[in-house]
Amino acid sequence: MNLQSVVEDVKVRVETISTTGQKVAEISLDSLKQAGDIVVETFQTLVTDNTAAAKEIYSAALTSFEKAKTDGLKAVAAAPISYLPTTDLVVAPFNHTVTVFSKSGDELYKVVKTGFSTIQAQLSGKPVTIEKAVKSVKAGAKKATATVKKAAAKVTK
Repeated sequence: MNLQSVVEDVKVRVETISTTGQKVAEISLDSLKQAGDIVVETFQTLVTDNTAAAKEIYSAALTSFEKAKTDGLKAVAAAPISYLPTTDLVVAPFNHTVTVFSKSGDELYKVVKTGFSTIQAQLSGKPVTIEKAVKSVKAGAKKATATVKKAAAKVTK
């Protein structure tokens, strides 16, 4: 075996590894972008919804305080529970937060799993195109975004 054939063999192997590495990097970045979009959308939804819930809780507490002030100490002592805001004001935002986190967690799992399996297929040499993997990841992210928007719309109504 001469030096020229060894150099040519190494060159072919390096080009193959380089191409595979570039494809893996593209898949990883696309998956990361989709995961980032899901996280940002979830965070924005939670901030908006929980801010509105906090305003409602504050308003209800202020109303209860004003009612207690006008009714007097004897009335409050006789029925203190009637001056508290309803527990639904606190429980509903908490349940909504848990639901949104759960759904976004499921979508993040799907995005990561799709990206990982696509990378595995790329490294093992199975025929998976980057375009197909990107479409799959984007479809999962769109579904997650739609789910979060629907949940937010239900809460704001």
